[in-house]
Amino acid sequence: MRSGETSGARGVPVESKDDADLRRYGYAPKLHRVMGGYTSFALGFAVVSITTGIFTAFSIGLVNFGGASIWWWLPVTAGVSLIALVFAHAGARIPLSGYAYQWSSRLGGVHIGWFTGWAAFVTFVAGTAAVSTTFATVFASDFFDDPTRQDIQILTAAVVLVCFVVNLVGIKVATWVNNFGATAELIGTAGIGLVVLIGALFFFHHEAGIDILTSTQPSGGGSVTLTGLVLALQLPVFLLTGWEGCADLAEETKDPRRTTPRTMLKALWVSALCGFLLTLAYTTAIPHSVADAVNAPQTPLIYILDEQLGTGVGSLMKAVAFISLLSCVLANMAVATRLVYALARDQVIPGHRVLSIVNKRTGTPIGAVMLITAFALVFTVLSAGLVGRIFSVVIVTYYIVYMLTLVSVLVGERNGRIPEAEPGTFSLGRRLRPTAIGALAYTFLTILALTLPGPSRISAQYSAGAMAIGVIWWLVYLRPRLASNAVGPYRLAGSNGGDDKRYGRDDRRPLQAQPAESAVD
Repeated sequence: MRSGETSGARGVPVESKDDADLRRYGYAPKLHRVMGGYTSFALGFAVVSITTGIFTAFSIGLVNFGGASIWWWLPVTAGVSLIALVFAHAGARIPLSGYAYQWSSRLGGVHIGWFTGWAAFVTFVAGTAAVSTTFATVFASDFFDDPTRQDIQILTAAVVLVCFVVNLVGIKVATWVNNFGATAELIGTAGIGLVVLIGALFFFHHEAGIDILTSTQPSGGGSVTLTGLVLALQLPVFLLTGWEGCADLAEETKDPRRTTPRTMLKALWVSALCGFLLTLAYTTAIPHSVADAVNAPQTPLIYILDEQLGTGVGSLMKAVAFISLLSCVLANMAVATRLVYALARDQVIPGHRVLSIVNKRTGTPIGAVMLITAFALVFTVLSAGLVGRIFSVVIVTYYIVYMLTLVSVLVGERNGRIPEAEPGTFSLGRRLRPTAIGALAYTFLTILALTLPGPSRISAQYSAGAMAIGVIWWLVYLRPRLASNAVGPYRLAGSNGGDDKRYGRDDRRPLQAQPAESAVD
């Protein structure tokens, strides 16, 4: 019996409330609901992976804006929090896999929904490959003597295949592994960070100490430029993405209308707090000059730990980073496959029949898992230069997803398409519109900051190219089919892109359940 079901009269299974809720949107329940509150939080926390970001990109702010770059964490966290609040509002009302694609389709219209889904697809496909390559690059020297590019590719492929097997076995095993990784990351990173912070404030010997937090001197010398100022904010901007990944597994979460909004916000705010405090701790603990830390042969964090606490703590931190990166790859692959499954289920991508297959025993979207694995392996064997350029689109397309979703929420709010919240679920109420407008303004400014500076032009070009592919597919194939509901989230509902009341056109009434036989199978 599926998790959440109870036994009715004469032993006949009674469908769970969550699965009955899913049928209201036209979908037959196929994925297994096994995720509780902590598992959902752990998934979002693992996708963000503060340890991964701090471990690999700690020096970005120091290079461009000195120790004062830490204060970028505050406005970035505030801006991302506005996005998260709007997403929590949407997630409490439309708890479906494919999250932003589904929210945009049902609130803003099926066409903007497609572009949101495509941007998310590009983000997660490239992101899974990027994190795998990052893992191999960081730890190649622990597996190979004097590792070559081919060695890094071999290790990357091994990591991808390990995560492929774990995801293929089923959501239960994948979440067990991810829970362990996220817990180890949270305890290990926070524990070491606290030791470093206390040491930096009271015990360590260093040149700058707490005064470094007001220094705007780039590590390479010279004066601060506008470009450097903008580039310095990329550490918190890069890191505070992915917290909404738990919403993509809403159909595998118990009571997702209540659980997912809470875990999204918790994943963001715990990650932001950890990121800020870790950056504060390691920046103030720099033993000598900033240039020495940035140019050290090992990563700046390991250099600081080795100098201040000895190689044993540095090795422990590296072990925590190992677990965190592996967990991040696993979580990214899980999120990516659920998005692919959601797009395939609505028949908006090629190969949808294969990509929408779900194993009944494991609840795994097998075709989607295989596709994401194949993309990651293809990126692995490409030339390093091209891979770097492909990976550069991840953060830009992430913010395109945020922007399109926010626009859709505002359109849905104006047109009365947002369903009424169930009692006890998250709701912004009258604050939805101003919160969404503030979030949209922040998102727009961030996209400009990520694309306009000279060093970021390659990200802009490749992001535009990636989105252009989605535009071509829409023009050649999707546009008329979406308009006629031949494909998309309304293909069996007879709706005109969101005007059917059972899909939330009238926000004064709850969604009306469809008969089970009409659900998408």
